[in-house]
Amino acid sequence: MRSAIRNVLATAAVVLLATSAFAALSPEYVQFGKGPAQYFMTPDELAKWKTISTDADAKAFIDLFWMRRDPTPATPANEFKSNFDQLVKLADEKFGFRRTPGSMTDRGKTLIILTTPTETIKQERIPGAAQDLSSSEQTSTGGPITPPVATGFRQTWTYEPAKMPKLLGNALGTATITFVFVDPSGVGDFRFDRARESNAILDKVAQVYLTQPNLTAVTQQTTTTTTTKTTTVTKPAAGAVMTQLKTPAFQAAVDQVKAGKNELAKGSAISYAEMVSPTGDYYVPLSLYIPKSAGLTTDAADTFFGVVEDANGTPVFAFEDPQKLSLTPASARQAAATPTPEPHDLFMDKTLNLPTGKYNAIVGVAKAGQPLIVASKELDLTSVSKEATGTSKMVLSNEIYEKTEAAPVKSPFAFGKLKIVPKGDLVFGPKDELSYFVELHNPGIDATTNLPKMQAKLELSGGKLTKPITAPLSDAPALPLSGTPGPGQYAIISSIPLGEMTKPLPPGDYVLKMRLIDTLTKQTYNLERSFKIQ
Repeated sequence: MRSAIRNVLATAAVVLLATSAFAALSPEYVQFGKGPAQYFMTPDELAKWKTISTDADAKAFIDLFWMRRDPTPATPANEFKSNFDQLVKLADEKFGFRRTPGSMTDRGKTLIILTTPTETIKQERIPGAAQDLSSSEQTSTGGPITPPVATGFRQTWTYEPAKMPKLLGNALGTATITFVFVDPSGVGDFRFDRARESNAILDKVAQVYLTQPNLTAVTQQTTTTTTTKTTTVTKPAAGAVMTQLKTPAFQAAVDQVKAGKNELAKGSAISYAEMVSPTGDYYVPLSLYIPKSAGLTTDAADTFFGVVEDANGTPVFAFEDPQKLSLTPASARQAAATPTPEPHDLFMDKTLNLPTGKYNAIVGVAKAGQPLIVASKELDLTSVSKEATGTSKMVLSNEIYEKTEAAPVKSPFAFGKLKIVPKGDLVFGPKDELSYFVELHNPGIDATTNLPKMQAKLELSGGKLTKPITAPLSDAPALPLSGTPGPGQYAIISSIPLGEMTKPLPPGDYVLKMRLIDTLTKQTYNLERSFKIQ
């Protein structure tokens, strides 16, 4: 191993320290006001949001925002929010441009408010923007050189009200509506051709989702009360956690796994960890990794489902979440260069809230109610308190990257704008970047810098190595997961560029060990993780 192990800490520091735009609000609340939820805010709500200065007020505002748009307030589910989350995720996957998330583009706004067009999207080539030339560039006769013309694109989205859900169809009227998006330079930057007109239509339609305009408070009650001053409408108390799958095909797939007859694993693997959020809440992020050998494309699945059973085999939690498969960034780059869809490494993830104990998780992905991939893993959990010291498990990945927007607190394997995609099968190529991540709980804090002072020593063994390869004990910068130095949770992140080693590691089973030392408290943590090179 070269003595200089490549660090991703410089980038990660910027990512983690720049997640909050307002010192008074946590990143998850700041991002709510900046994100696509603003498409649905009334003028009064927009004005109110600008006055929010505390997390408590922000949470109350957001809870009421979703409740006011819940089409079925007497049921536990909020269909508006579920549909919103799914469309935002789809927009981010399809329409992102450079540093702009897809959900914040003109096409993203249209998709989120009106859902998918009722007719096939039409795309055509158009003359693009002329390229600028220096005035000094002249023809032999003294005239200007004719600027070359780039080729752009035009997309037309058509919505026929009669084919849309009644709520949206009524809002649009009887005439067919078209939205035209133009990308003059052909670089993927599609914008409204008629921005004022298009935004006026969308802003008007967005308000039809406000099903309870007079709602002014949200409480945990089971009745609806109306007075001359205040209307309080609430869902029934959450009640028992969902422990049984609703879809028979999903349950049948789970039963097959329990019977030892899983035919849908296809190389998939589950990763998990015990984490503590910047707000001090314990949670368990879980990720299902699906290798490209499984043969799935990003549109192959629409649901993430699963069951968690305790040590006695009793179901304690079940879920059926609308979710699209996500590409790892490397796969996304490959997909962008491929004219037709093809299989890539994919993943779905979710945050669980489970107490200390031993569990068995059986999770899978499905399309239109039919399971496609199912995997299982035993979970051995020890809950971590806000005040506890220690570390999480070591997470290995070949994909640690920066997202354009900060993720909400307790998002699975996401910290601010930093996203970790665990390598579920723990199989790496000889030229991969072997990245590792460890969450550090309440390390000692230096009074001068208000930051921890950590050192780490690495050791790589196994395979055909006759003796371990070691890196000397050196400083290990720790990054505050809250974005602010001081007591709390930190991240230790770095990577080993396998392709840059003096001698390539041959295929085999390896172990990466880390000795992590808190030089202020004198505590030492020993972590290790097995992996394979093929």
